[in-house]
Amino acid sequence: MLIAVSAILLVLGVLAYRKTLFGQGQRTKDKGQTAAAGRTSVAADIGLLVLRIVVLLLFAAVFVGAVFTRVWTERPRRVAVMLDVSESMNAVEAESAASAVAEGFALPAGAVRQSCVFGDTAVTGEAKGQKPKAKSQIGGSTKIGAALKTVGKTRPGAVVLLSDGQDNGEADAVAAARDVGVPVYTVGFGGKTKRNASVGQVMLPAVVYSGDTVEVQVRVVAAGFADEKVRVRLRGETKEIVLGQAMAEQDVPFRLVFDKPGRQVIEARLDSLIGESNYADNTRSVTVDVRPGRLRVAYVTNRPGPGTRMMLRALGSDERIQVESVISVTGGITGNWGRTPGENRRQSLGAPASNSARYSPRFPDVFILDDVVETGSPEVWQSIADRVRAGAGVLVLAGPDFQPGQSIGRVLNGVGGRGSGIGGEMKGSYTPELTSAGAVLPWFSKDAINLASVPPFAGVRPLAGSDSRIADRQPPIANGQVVWLVAQENGVPLVFAGKAGKGKVVYVAAYPLWRWGFGPEEKPEQATPLSDFMTGVVRYLAEQDTSPFWLQVDRPDLYRGQPVRLTMRAVAPDGRPWTGLSVILRVTAEAMDSAGTKSEGRSQNAESRSQGQETVTVPMTETREGVYEATIEALGPGRYRAVATVENGDSPPERVASPPSDRATRGTVPVFLGKATTEFAVADQPLELANTGMNEGLLRAIAEASGGKFLSADSLAREGSEISLGSYQRRFSFDPRRAAGVYVIIALLAGLEWFLRRRRGLL
Repeated sequence: MLIAVSAILLVLGVLAYRKTLFGQGQRTKDKGQTAAAGRTSVAADIGLLVLRIVVLLLFAAVFVGAVFTRVWTERPRRVAVMLDVSESMNAVEAESAASAVAEGFALPAGAVRQSCVFGDTAVTGEAKGQKPKAKSQIGGSTKIGAALKTVGKTRPGAVVLLSDGQDNGEADAVAAARDVGVPVYTVGFGGKTKRNASVGQVMLPAVVYSGDTVEVQVRVVAAGFADEKVRVRLRGETKEIVLGQAMAEQDVPFRLVFDKPGRQVIEARLDSLIGESNYADNTRSVTVDVRPGRLRVAYVTNRPGPGTRMMLRALGSDERIQVESVISVTGGITGNWGRTPGENRRQSLGAPASNSARYSPRFPDVFILDDVVETGSPEVWQSIADRVRAGAGVLVLAGPDFQPGQSIGRVLNGVGGRGSGIGGEMKGSYTPELTSAGAVLPWFSKDAINLASVPPFAGVRPLAGSDSRIADRQPPIANGQVVWLVAQENGVPLVFAGKAGKGKVVYVAAYPLWRWGFGPEEKPEQATPLSDFMTGVVRYLAEQDTSPFWLQVDRPDLYRGQPVRLTMRAVAPDGRPWTGLSVILRVTAEAMDSAGTKSEGRSQNAESRSQGQETVTVPMTETREGVYEATIEALGPGRYRAVATVENGDSPPERVASPPSDRATRGTVPVFLGKATTEFAVADQPLELANTGMNEGLLRAIAEASGGKFLSADSLAREGSEISLGSYQRRFSFDPRRAAGVYVIIALLAGLEWFLRRRRGLL
C-alpha cells in the first residue's frame, strides 16, 4: 500500500513540474526591465527549481523505500559513583568510610564524577559537582537492582558501587548490572557477612492426582559458601547439591507420588550448615490438593435403551473414570458392585440376575441412575441411598419411565425440598439456559459446552415442590440446593444440584440427555457436550465438601519492610484447577489490646486507622492454572488478616423479575464464589537489620556479570582503584515510508512551491 501511494504521488509530482523539467517554464523579460530586477527574477526561478527538486527527492525516497542507517560508538566520560546510605551500612558503621572513599575514588584521566546515593530509591547528581538529595529522602532499606537500573538510564561510562551488598529489593541486582552495558566495579564494606542458605520456594501444581508422578521444584538460595555440599529433603527423598561462594539460586527437581487423596502439606527442608546467619528459613511448606486418581462409577438402569451405549462411551472418554455397568433387564437389580467386567457384560446382555446381593469392600464413588424404576431387591436400593448419605455422589437422569421409591425418594429430598416427589410429565421442546449458579461451572464454559448448539430436550420430569424462581436467587454451589439450567421457554428448572446427608445429588429433570452426544458440527478429535457434561458432573459428585479456595502467605513471620507474598489456590467443582477468576485481596491490621492479644470490641478498620494504616486492597494475578498471587510492600509491625474474595465476572445476565414469563434482564453481574483467609505477623525488627555485614558473594556476582571487578574496602589502598570506561553501540535508522512527518513535509513544501509560483504569475 505504501509503495502504491508513493508511486501515485511521484507521478502527480512529475506532471505538476513538467514545464520546468522540460524547459517550458522560461519567461522572457518584460520590456524595460532593469538588470537588477532580471537577476532577482532568475534567482527566484532557481529557488523554485531547488524547492521542486527537494520535493521530487522526497517522493523518490518514499517510492524506493530507502532506509537511512547510521551506527556509531558512544564513549561517555562520566563515572557514576553509587553510595549506599541504607540502615545496614549505618549499623556496621561503614557509611562514613564509604562516603570518604566515594569522595576520593580515583577516576581515569578526563573522566567526570557523577555522584549518586541510594537506599529505597536512587538519586543522582546530573552535573559536575552537583550533590544528590539528602539521605532522609532516600529511605532506609537497600534496593541495589532498582538503583542500578536508575543509574543505567543516564548511560555512564562506568559504575562504582560502594555497598555492603545486603540487597532487599525485588529486582535482580546481578541481571540489572548486566543490563547496564558498562563495567560495574563493586567496593565492599562492613566486613564479611555470615553465610546463609534457605529454601526460597516449593513449586508444584495446585491439584495433583493420587498415583500420578508429580514434578516438584525446590528453589535453594545461598550465599557465602565455598563449594560446600548440602542435602535437600522432600517427602523422604534426599538430593545433594553444591553451594557456591557467590549468591545464587538453583532449582532442585524431585518426583513424588501421592497415594492418599486429600489436602496435604508438603515440607521441603535444607540441612543446616555451620555458620548460617538464619536457620529458620531452611524449611518451607506448601499445601497441595490430592484428588483421587480413578473414580469408580456404577451405571444403573433397568431399562437399557438406544442411548445407554452413548452414555457409557461419554463416561469412558475420561481416563480417570472407571465405569462399572450395573444393568438388569429382568425387572430387578442386584448389588453386583464387586463383579468382574465379564460378569457385568453377561448381565447387560440379558443373563439372569442373581437374587442375592453381593457387595465389594469398596463401593463406587458415584452412582448414575438412568431412568430407573425402584423395584425388586429393596436392600440394594437402600444400600445406594445409604452410600450417598454417607458421602458418595449420585446423578439421577429422569425420563418418562422414572419411578423412584422410598429409598431414592429420600435422596431427592435434598434437591427439591422435604417431601419431594415426581411431578407430572411435561412434554414439549425445552431449550437449556444457564443460570448464575451454572455459569461458574467449568463444564459450562464457552470453551466446553455451547448450549446454543445442543438439541432441545423432549420433556421434563420436575420434582414436586421445586420452585423455578430459585434459579434467580440462589447463590452458586452454596450449601443446599441450586439450579444450573432452566428452560428458555418458561423458566422451568432442568438441572438441580443438592445434598443428601454428606453426599451430593444432581438431578437432571429434562430428557433425553444422551442426544447431547450428537451434533451437526461434531468433530471426532473433540469432546461432545455429553462427554463434557458427564465427566464434569462425575468429578463434582466425587469431590468432598472442602473449600475450593485456600490462601497462603509466603512466610507467616516477617521483618518490618519485607514484602508480603500471598498465594491463593483455586480448585473447581470438578476437581481441576479453577482458572479465569477475579480475586481481590484485602489485608487489614488486626485489633490488638495492650497485652498483645486480639481485641474483640473494636473493628479492624478502626484499629488500623489508629495505627496510621488503612486496609490494603490489591488484585491477585493468575500466574499458573488455578494459582493466584499478589505481593504487598512493606507493612508496619503488627498482626494482619488477609482475605481473598473470589468472583466470576463472566456470568449471564441476571433476571430482574420473578415471574418466569418476564424475560427482562440487566447487564452481566459478577458471581460471588467464596473467600479464603490467612494470617501473618510483621515484627518490629526491620528487614534491613536482619542480616548485617558485607555480602561478598552478591558484590562479586554483580562485578563479574558486568565485566567489572570486586574491590574490598580494606585492600583498596594497596591494590588501587584502576578502572576502565566502557562504550555503547548506538544505531539510528530512518524509514521515510513509515514516518508520517515525511508526508506532511512533502505536502507543506509542495503547497509552498505552488503558492510562490502563483504569486509570480507562473501558473
